[in-house]
Amino acid sequence: MDKGFIVCVDDERAVIETLREQLLRFFGETHEVEVANSGEEGLQLVKDIMQQGGSVEVVITDQVMPGLKGDELLEEVHRLLPETIKILLTGQAGLRDAIDAVNRGGLNLYVEKPWNMDEIYVDIERLIVRYRENVENHRLLRMLEQRVQELEEQVKDF
Repeated sequence: MDKGFIVCVDDERAVIETLREQLLRFFGETHEVEVANSGEEGLQLVKDIMQQGGSVEVVITDQVMPGLKGDELLEEVHRLLPETIKILLTGQAGLRDAIDAVNRGGLNLYVEKPWNMDEIYVDIERLIVRYRENVENHRLLRMLEQRVQELEEQVKDF
C-alpha cells in the first residue's frame, strides 16, 4: 500500500517541528508527514496532495491561528474529504470551538497542548486503521456495484 499523508498545521514553528518529528517517529514507515504554517497553507497543501493522487489520511491542526482557524480548516477538509481523520490540537480553544469542530468539521479527536505523543499515538493508530478499513470497504462496494451492473446488462441481452 502507498504511504498515506499526515498534514499538520500550526502557526508556531517550534510546535509544528516537534509534532512532525514525533509523527515521523511513530508513523514514518507508513506515512509522509507534511506541515503548514497557516490554515490557508494547510488547505492548499491538502488540495495539492489530492491533485497529485495522494491520500490525505490525517489532518492535525491548531485552533487559534491568524486567518483561517483550525475548526474552519477542518470544515473545509471535511467538505473535500469526509473520511479523512481530523484532529484539533490546541491550548487555547474553548468549548464553543470544540463543538463547532465536531459539528461542522467531523472532528475525530480533540487534543489539548501540551500533548503526550505516547498517549495519543494509540488513538491516532486506531483512527488510521478504521480509515483504511473504510477506504477498502468503499473500494469493494464500488467493485460489487460494477459487477452487478455488468450482470444486469448480461441478463438484458439474454
